[in-house]
This record gives sequence, structure tokens and C-alpha cells, in this order.
Amino acid sequence: MPTIRPFQVFIVALFAFLAVLSIILISIYKPPIDEAKLAFGSKVVIWGTLPYSEVSGVLAAIAKENKAFDVVSYVDIDPANFHIEFVNAIAEGRSPDLVLMPHTEIVRQRSKLVPIPYTTVGFTQRDIRDRFIDGAEIFALSDGLYAIPFAVDPLIVYWNRDMFSSAGLASSPTSWEQLVGSVAPKLTQRDNNRTILKSAVAFGEYRNVKNAYGVLSLLMLQAGSPMVRESQGTYVVALDEAQAGARPPLEASLQFYADFANSASALYSWNRGLEMDQLGFLSGDLAMYFGYGSEAEFLQNRNPNLNFDIAMPPQGAAATIARTYGTYYGFAIPRASTNQSGAFNAAVLLSQSDNMQNLTRALRMAPVERGLVASGGEGSFEAVIYQAALISRGWLSPDPVATNNTFQTMVEDVVSNRLRVGNSVNDAIDRLILVY
Repeated sequence: MPTIRPFQVFIVALFAFLAVLSIILISIYKPPIDEAKLAFGSKVVIWGTLPYSEVSGVLAAIAKENKAFDVVSYVDIDPANFHIEFVNAIAEGRSPDLVLMPHTEIVRQRSKLVPIPYTTVGFTQRDIRDRFIDGAEIFALSDGLYAIPFAVDPLIVYWNRDMFSSAGLASSPTSWEQLVGSVAPKLTQRDNNRTILKSAVAFGEYRNVKNAYGVLSLLMLQAGSPMVRESQGTYVVALDEAQAGARPPLEASLQFYADFANSASALYSWNRGLEMDQLGFLSGDLAMYFGYGSEAEFLQNRNPNLNFDIAMPPQGAAATIARTYGTYYGFAIPRASTNQSGAFNAAVLLSQSDNMQNLTRALRMAPVERGLVASGGEGSFEAVIYQAALISRGWLSPDPVATNNTFQTMVEDVVSNRLRVGNSVNDAIDRLILVY
């Protein structure tokens, strides 16, 4: 039997030791942490009321470049059911991590959201003013930024070029005085019984005016209304607060609006018996439709033969500051989110210039970053929408449903002669105060 030499014993022992050491090292070794993968956590679920295909398409494009972003997903919720779905999700412990929210929901959802402190890098009050257009400050309340702004959908005018040219008019009116003095009389057609055959503009009613809330808000903003002021969680409803020497803005706006549904008025061009104004525009019976910028592609697709263009809303002839109404959108973080850090990082990435541009373009809205808006957009439609974005403002409505119902009652009380304008306005403001 061959004798094992000491050298061989040493070699065997050495290899055995190395083998054991390797096993130990492998068992305790931890690879370097990939901070990019940790940025968003295990998942970030975004809820919103905007179309799934457009939003998810942009998310997928980002994830293609940034694999860690694969954990971010989007769920679209019917706007009519959003509030109850959100409340139920929080109560059942399945809150989304991020909410793509219109500014009209901020007051109603405020207690459920995390305000971003103004000490946060990139979101100080100075940062917000420098980076975003003025109207985006609607999300900046007294105790923090309640949503990172990314888009605005401004109210603009869609006008039927064939109807205008047939009436000898070259373009959409730039002032209300022009609309009242020449455009409306030429475009509105009535028979001997004052039955409306063709209408210049769908003002005066509420139920069959798709964007009546936005139009009334536009008129109030142009009339100089302070709308609603917020301080330390309390709200001052100043919709009808007049500037020195001026008529109360909500009263003036309501009177002007309602005159178009008064059959005894020279402006009479709309009534409750007519179809929804958007359908009237599509069918060629309505010359001017006040709609949001995001509606352009829908209108084109619904009637490819409709010869229309878009324009800025009319302003007062003596106005020195132009205004329109706009719906602002931002990314808000629910308090009930189990991944607030990942949600914040996802919102920051989505609000970066390239991603903001891609997402707003997919949604046919305007970005809220000053540099992007200053570029002027691409194409004639986008150029007007970007221009309108700069003068768009929103206001802190207490509850979209309650406000809409209040405005409808206010308008219908005047049109049906149940209340005078002043009494109807006072009643509406009292009802809104109770909702805040």
C-alpha cells in the first residue's frame, strides 16, 4: 500500500479548506445593490381618469429605456366613479400608490393626499414658480404641493369655417363685443316663430352644453373674479367679489351667459330643446363650440368632413389680461400608499421634460413646463393649445359633482325666471360654502 506523503496531505487539506471557504463566501456574499431598481420599489400602481391606451403606451416606452420602471402600471377609472372607487380602495387597504388627478379633485381629496413639503429639492416655491406655468400653482396650497403638475387641458373655441365663410366672416371672433355685435347675428338663423335653425354659440343653458362649467368659469375669470382663496386649509369663496367700480363678476357672467337662452333677446341662439352642443357642432348646426383642446382628435374622427379650426376664446375688448379656463392634471401621492417613496420617484420621472412632452402629446393636452410651452408646439392645433395653456387658470372647486349641480341650478333658475340673477348667485354661493 503506497504511503501518503506529507506534501500530498497538505495539498488535499488545502483544497478541502478552499472548498469550505468558497461555500462560506458564496453563502454570505451579497451582490451590490442596484439603486435604480430600488428607486420604484416592488410596484407602483397609478390610478387616473385619463385613457388607458395613451398613458400606458408612454409608460411602456419609458420602461423600454429604464427596466426598473417595469414595476409602474396604470389603471384607468371612470371619472363618474373615481371618488367612490378611491375611497373604497383606501378603506379596503388597496390604495393606489399614485393618482393622476385633475385639480378639480384636490379639495375633495386633500385629506387623503400627502403634501410635498416646499423644502423638497426641486419643489420649493421658487422652483415651482420658475419651472411651471402660472396656472399650475393651483396644486400649491399653504402646507405643500399636493400634486406634481404635468398637463393642462385649456378651453378653446372650435369654429365651423364653412358656416363662417358663408356668412361673410373670415375668422372666429377675438372679442365678446365682436361676437355680440356682428358674429352672432350673422350666424344664428331663426324662423318666423323664432325657432332656432342654426346657432352661433351654445350659451344660456346647462344640460345640453357639454362644458358649461368651464364656460362659466372662463367668464368669471375674465371678469376679474378672485374665485376661491385658500389659507391653512380654509377656503374663502370669492366668486362674486368685485374689483373697485366693477360689477360683481359672477352676476355679470351669469347675465351675459343666460341672455343667449332668452327668447326675447337679440342674442337668442340656444335652448334646452336642442341637442347637446358638441353633437350640434358635429352635425353642422352650431357655428362655435367651446371645448377643451383634448377634444380636437375626437371631433376630427367623428366627422372627417367637418371643416373646422380652433382659436383662442374671445376676450373683453378693453381687457389687458387674457384668460381662459383650463383643467390641470398632476401626480398626487395618497397617504394610504404603501410605497410613497417609489410613487414620488415615479412621479418625478414622469414629470421630466421628455416624458411630460410625450405624455401630454399622447393625451392632446399642453405640458405645464415653461420651456416646453415656449417651444410653441407642433402643427396649427398644438400651437393654439399651447398658447391657450399660458393664459389658463383653474379654481379650487369643493366637489366636482356638487359644484356642477349648483351651477346648473343657478343657470336654470335665471333662464326659467324663478330667480333674478343676483338672488340666484347668492343662493349658489351659499350652497357652495356648505360643501367646503
